[in-house]
Amino acid sequence: MKKMSKVVSLFITAAVLFAVTGCGTTSSVKGSGIKGSKPTMAASRAKIIDYQGAAFGAEIPEWVIKVAEGEYSETALSTIMPALKGRKIFVTMADGDNLEFVKQWTDLVDVETQVGDTMQRIVGKVVSASEDAKAKETGKEADPTEVNRKLKLYKEAVAAVEINGLEKTASYWVEKQTGTKKEGNFKDVYEYYAVWSMDKKVYDTQLNAALDNVKDNTSEAETLKKTLKNKLNDLVLSSNDLAAEGTAD
Repeated sequence: MKKMSKVVSLFITAAVLFAVTGCGTTSSVKGSGIKGSKPTMAASRAKIIDYQGAAFGAEIPEWVIKVAEGEYSETALSTIMPALKGRKIFVTMADGDNLEFVKQWTDLVDVETQVGDTMQRIVGKVVSASEDAKAKETGKEADPTEVNRKLKLYKEAVAAVEINGLEKTASYWVEKQTGTKKEGNFKDVYEYYAVWSMDKKVYDTQLNAALDNVKDNTSEAETLKKTLKNKLNDLVLSSNDLAAEGTAD
């Protein structure tokens, strides 16, 4: 996969998981009011020169604008996709210089695997932070054997959570022009966004059951499990860096 990504300068920039309520069809999605008749779409040098539906005079969907601006909260998305009530949402974003490859790469990426890998990283971060806090409170250095025991316990539990029934709800692409010919850094970049969803109750039930079944009898177990539940419900995924680990801080 690394070799392929070098050929087309493709990278997956982020994948975000949120519990939102919204509509599963693009027909009910609001427009953003942005059309191709406006040549400069932002204050930066990046310009939108084409986008999905531009030939028909369509607007860029409002959900795309929200996602691109980093607004992933339930409040931000639920007003745009109101019928996704009870669904867990994954938002994936990718960019590259070949639209078809960007779309295929993103749609064929094993989202379930990415979710699982990121959950494992968050468990590692939270458990390690918990042990460090305990060490500071007691004035004793954390026992590596105990840390590894807890890491194994919680990672094995989280691995049992299955991301079944995932469906692609909506997708959209935008072509941007960045840089300038004068400065010699001119290029076209395609950005691709996809919204995936699954039954939220299924995810939450599996996550809660997995953590509740962890046989951890230490004094900090209850707090640790509560923290993990919160972090794993609001986790942020990334397939090309370790940004997701920050959600455990």
